[in-house]
Amino acid sequence: MSPSPQLEVSGLVAAGSTSFSFKDLKSMPAEAQVADVSQVMPGRQGEGVRLAALLARIRVKREARHVHISSVDPGFAVSVPIHEIATSGIVLYAIGGSPLAASKGGPFRLLVPGHADECMHVKGLARLHLAAQPGRDTRPKDDAEHAKLHAKKKTP
Repeated sequence: MSPSPQLEVSGLVAAGSTSFSFKDLKSMPAEAQVADVSQVMPGRQGEGVRLAALLARIRVKREARHVHISSVDPGFAVSVPIHEIATSGIVLYAIGGSPLAASKGGPFRLLVPGHADECMHVKGLARLHLAAQPGRDTRPKDDAEHAKLHAKKKTP
């Protein structure tokens, strides 16, 4: 039996590097849960945990200013100021009570309702690293790069 997928949270956190499984996220308190993501992001479905609750659990250190977001795809990374996503971000972990399938962006997926950049909805979320400075960011810089990225993903 393969080990349960884990979301790693590390960096400038008082709790030290911490990993969260499907069960860990599902067992977080009711006030941390988003039972129906479609209520905050029409067109999306599933259950998630508020990023703010996750950050509170690991106790982000005061000097942390950025979140480096890593996907299971080693070629994709995002780095943003914490304030851009902390209050609105959701870590999607389930659909219909079952773990989020890879075909739906799982095992975990970051959703940021209201954020202008669609690339903030990171599929295959693997790691959140809190840091004082910006980090690696491979998001497309313009519309042409964005179109090229999506064309590449559609190719078999």
